[in-house]
Amino acid sequence: MRQSLKVQTRDIDQEIGARIREFRLLRSMSQGALAEKLGITFQQLQRYEKGANRVSASALILICKELGITPNHILGAFFDNDEDPELFH
Repeated sequence: MRQSLKVQTRDIDQEIGARIREFRLLRSMSQGALAEKLGITFQQLQRYEKGANRVSASALILICKELGITPNHILGAFFDNDEDPELFH
């Protein structure tokens, strides 16, 4: 049985946040430093990274620009298995 949309989106939001955190740490950047570059509080960035708040497409683009990556670095893995039969139902 498939998970509810609410559960699926929560899981995706958490995974996106974890990937943002991973790339931020790879750049040895603190939450405060990235948040300052984005013009948000470090608490807001923390909520993004934990998946407590959803990252909008525009915010994701700005975050990726500051991290020197493309949105595909964050989102690409969600599309690696386009052969999944469940996608065609």
